[in-house]
Formats: sequence, structure tokens, C-alpha cells
Amino acid sequence: METYIIDSGVIFLRKALYENMITIPEVIDEIKDEDSKFYLSLLNLRVEDVDDKYVKKAIEGAKKTGDVHRLSNTDIKLIAKAIEVCEKIGKDKVILLTDDYSIQNLAMYFGIKFENVVQKTISKVFKWVKVCKGCGRKIEDDVCPVCGSEAILRRVKK
Repeated sequence: METYIIDSGVIFLRKALYENMITIPEVIDEIKDEDSKFYLSLLNLRVEDVDDKYVKKAIEGAKKTGDVHRLSNTDIKLIAKAIEVCEKIGKDKVILLTDDYSIQNLAMYFGIKFENVVQKTISKVFKWVKVCKGCGRKIEDDVCPVCGSEAILRRVKK
């Protein structure tokens, strides 16, 4: 039987239709409206913290793909939980449910299966890099050391 790691969109869109579901406390904290809280109360959902070593692994991967600039702490921890569960029960038994493209990108990088909730899924891994808005150079900081313009994120095919 598969284990599903679920993002908040699954709850907001009332798509938590699986038996074996896990999420993290930070996802639960995102549920604010009363209807979603009521729906959440009806679910057989395990809420588990994630070990810091998996958070570090998720951050390292996000730095390599460039998604670190696009993911929230909750997103990072959700990926970390998926990595942790994959390690414990096997990648073939874990599915991450999310419509977030950056989460999907990082899941694909780690070889974690994922499914969409309502949006179309991504089909290939992308890498995000910071580029100067003015001169187009690849840069590390938020401001270009050459021309002083701000950085923007651009995706490049991996």
C-alpha cells in the first residue's frame, strides 16, 4: 500500500481521498478557514515532525536545483518528510501530493514519485539561477556586483 505525503492544497481542495496519509505540523498550521479545519478533522491523517538531517538534505538538493529561492520552510520540510518516509519504507511506496511546481521539481530531483492535485504536473527537472536584470550575468547575490541591478530567477533546463 502506498503512503501519501500531502501538501495543504490537498486539504483546501478536499482531495484527501487516500487511506495512508502523512503531513507535517507546518502544513496543518496553514489551514486557517473553518471549512478546511472541519474537513481536516474528518481525515485519517498522521501529522509527524521531520528529522533535521532530512531537512538538511532537502536544503542541499534545493540549492542544487535553485529551488531554495522559491520554496518556503514548510515546502522544504514537506520534501524532507517525503525523503524520510522514502528512506524508511522505499521510494516505490511513497507518493507526494502537491500542485506546487517547485516542490515537484525537487521531488523529481530526489526521485520521489509525485502526483498533482488539480494543476498539471511538471515533466522535467529545471534548475533556477540568479541572473542580473540589467546586464544578464549569472550572479550569486541579490544585487549585481558589476552594474548594480537586482537579480531575477531564470530557469534553465537541466
